[in-house]
Amino acid sequence: MPFPHRLSGHLRSRERVALCAPDAIPCAVLLPLVPVGSDFDLIYTLRTDHLPSHKGQVAFPGGKRNADEALVETALRESAEEIGIDPGDVQILGCLDDVFTMATQFVITPWVGLLPSGYLFSPNPHEVADVFAVPLRDLRDPRYHASQTKQWGGNDYEISVITAGRHEIWGATHSITMNFLERIAELEDAIHPGHGRATRP
Repeated sequence: MPFPHRLSGHLRSRERVALCAPDAIPCAVLLPLVPVGSDFDLIYTLRTDHLPSHKGQVAFPGGKRNADEALVETALRESAEEIGIDPGDVQILGCLDDVFTMATQFVITPWVGLLPSGYLFSPNPHEVADVFAVPLRDLRDPRYHASQTKQWGGNDYEISVITAGRHEIWGATHSITMNFLERIAELEDAIHPGHGRATRP
């Protein structure tokens, strides 16, 4: 059975963490997966420096929910606006755990979506400074997992980062990425007990 089909079944069968924060802003992002040979690339964006929130940071395409739209529609709409993904080209595989951002009071719902091989992106230059792909094998490689000290609000914080790819992955995007990698490890454990744990970053 192909990996996307197995992953979709696992994501849809598990009980995910859904956060309820009345004062938080509901948001959604898309984790675009693109087949490349026997592996898959995960697509990231680098936000421009003049955006009102998370400027200059690595992110998944996404944003705030409009009115009462479904959160999966938010992820698809924002992905179309930011990097030109046609919603009709996306096969939604499932949903990950919600992530809360303390600085911006966002509750982010991440959706995993499969795109065709060789997919071309059209970044919106106002919002996106770069679009880059990182192979899943690199994201899972412990050599690319590290910790760094960053400043926020005048204080130093030790944070986890992933150094694979052109830009460092940290913050909420790192949390979402790790959640995704954990789901993949669970899937592999179900098929080959111990294998997913051995390759988990």
